[in-house]
Amino acid sequence: MANGRGVAVAGIIGAALLAAALLVPAMQMGVDRPWLAVIVMVLPVTALLTATGYRHYGLARAFAVALAVTVVAGGVSWLVAIFTLVKALSGSGVGLVWAVLLFATPVLSVLALGALALRTVPTQPAPG
Repeated sequence: MANGRGVAVAGIIGAALLAAALLVPAMQMGVDRPWLAVIVMVLPVTALLTATGYRHYGLARAFAVALAVTVVAGGVSWLVAIFTLVKALSGSGVGLVWAVLLFATPVLSVLALGALALRTVPTQPAPG
């Protein structure tokens, strides 16, 4: 199982970076079509986490973990984006801290939730 766990860890790191890379395109689409922004963020990250986690968790459990991690991380990222937007629209300006927080949130959320899943979700049973 160590190899499957290693691939899952690599997938978590890759998914965290992918989530950060998809943040700007999703935000641009989210203005007019929020459902498309959700698809742009959730689909690739969930697919990557599922593909890299199936050897460790099994396919169904890997998909459930990937979807849970992605949806929760996306929700947290969305909240930070809303607070950043409200701060910008209030006229007070968005400082460097908010800009860094905006892009660090998806990375840190996926990393933290992925690591939590590795520690708490049971692995797939060993074959017979």
